[in-house]
Amino acid sequence: MSERLTSPKRWRLLAAGLAVGGLAAWLVFTTTDIPALVQILKNDIDYPLAGTALLVYGLFFVGKAVRWRYLLSPLIALPVPRLTAYVLVGYAGNVLLPFQAGEIARGYLLSKHHPVKAAAALSGIAVEKALDFLALLALLVWALWTVRAPSPLAESVLVSLAASLSLLGLLLLALLIRPEATGAAIDRALGYCPERLATRLGPPIHDALSGLTALRQGSLLWRLVLTSLITWGIMLAALSLTLQAVQLEVPLAIAVVVMVLAAVGLALPTSPGFIGTLQAAFVLGMVPFGVAQEAAVAASLLYQVLTTVPPLLAGALCLLWLRSSQAGSSA
Repeated sequence: MSERLTSPKRWRLLAAGLAVGGLAAWLVFTTTDIPALVQILKNDIDYPLAGTALLVYGLFFVGKAVRWRYLLSPLIALPVPRLTAYVLVGYAGNVLLPFQAGEIARGYLLSKHHPVKAAAALSGIAVEKALDFLALLALLVWALWTVRAPSPLAESVLVSLAASLSLLGLLLLALLIRPEATGAAIDRALGYCPERLATRLGPPIHDALSGLTALRQGSLLWRLVLTSLITWGIMLAALSLTLQAVQLEVPLAIAVVVMVLAAVGLALPTSPGFIGTLQAAFVLGMVPFGVAQEAAVAASLLYQVLTTVPPLLAGALCLLWLRSSQAGSSA
């Protein structure tokens, strides 16, 4: 696993993340009134409320662990606290590496410690990502019905988000209804790519397809969908509390837009700690609806601290615990 994370490809991805995050940060901070931003950060933060947001955010990882337990149940039964530790390790990797590479590390780490094949663990994580997109699409549709766009820019942001996630939703629906045909269509598309690229993309895509077919099991599907909605509801609650902690009273639908933008942005190359990407998501999600840019950036910085520093420390501790417990069981 360490070789995978230190390969030249990873360094190239990190460089891409730094470039994208750096550009986003430059665009945001060069158009922000820095003295006004500093005043908000110094005088307007409600720290008890921020602490409450952090506690609520911690439940997000428990929800992800419960959902992962459902996905792994046909293969192995693991307790939720142990799976929560793996989830935290994976998220810590996401904080440091682009393209959410920590999720891949989570799957490989699980396969190293337990009798689960890496491909099976990774396909289950692919199912998680599919469910995340479906849950975000459902929340965004609700937001579109709830909020009225105050400007053409705000309307274009909402329509673009809805169109992108709807396209992904249709792709997932095709995978559920005709997974074999969809896989064959993807193979034909890869046939037009350079052989080296097709060789690299083919196996992980088919791993993801095999994981997505698990969603065709009715009883498991409903449990996974419900858990996904609850988990993202927890994330939304943590984000709303963070906004309130910087004295921002915005409709819940606007918080949904910000959350979806942040999730989409984190699927792209990102700099360590999501610097720049989160700021752009908050500005694009709130400024078109009348929120001052300085307040949006302040909220993004507080949210960034809450969602990166404590989970990063927790992930490091969990990695040490998992390694020590594995060493103790094998001794």
